Amino acid sequence: MPHTEVAPQEADKVRVYALSLSDAEARAMRDDETAQAAALGVDRIDAAYTEVFRVADLDQLGLAGYLRDGNGVNPDQIETDRSKLAALDGWVMIVYSRAFAGQSLQLAPIPALTHIGTYTEGGPDTPVQAMEAEAAQPYTGIPRVAPSEPAKGGGGKTMVIVAVAVLILLIIWWLLA
Repeated sequence: MPHTEVAPQEADKVRVYALSLSDAEARAMRDDETAQAAALGVDRIDAAYTEVFRVADLDQLGLAGYLRDGNGVNPDQIETDRSKLAALDGWVMIVYSRAFAGQSLQLAPIPALTHIGTYTEGGPDTPVQAMEAEAAQPYTGIPRVAPSEPAKGGGGKTMVIVAVAVLILLIIWWLLA
């Protein structure tokens, strides 16, 4: 069985394997991270980024549609392997790049795994548009060099006025008492 290289920090790759296992073995592998790693010939993978399922569960969508619509694989890549993907009728295992946690690995799948293809997840085709509105331009104002200084001298006058008012109130209270 040929080995497959996983590049360090690999991203956006989707590997599809056909499983030549019984229903019971495939179901057991679906929920067992250790069994999935062993099947790929590695010590450990993150099973949150793998899928094991029966192709028939996809109904009319099919595996090619699932890869295209569910995973954003480029339709041109799928077209190349369309006949292989359409011929699959048992269980498959899909392994995403994140399952390898950015490590450089050498995959050595067991004979029960047949590599169907490795596809690239594509991002949305959104063209970059230049923003020409004035509000989209960088700020061109002059920044303040130093903070403004607070007003000086107003606090002392206020204290004198308050003290005189209190003294007048005390004198009036003493005279009336």
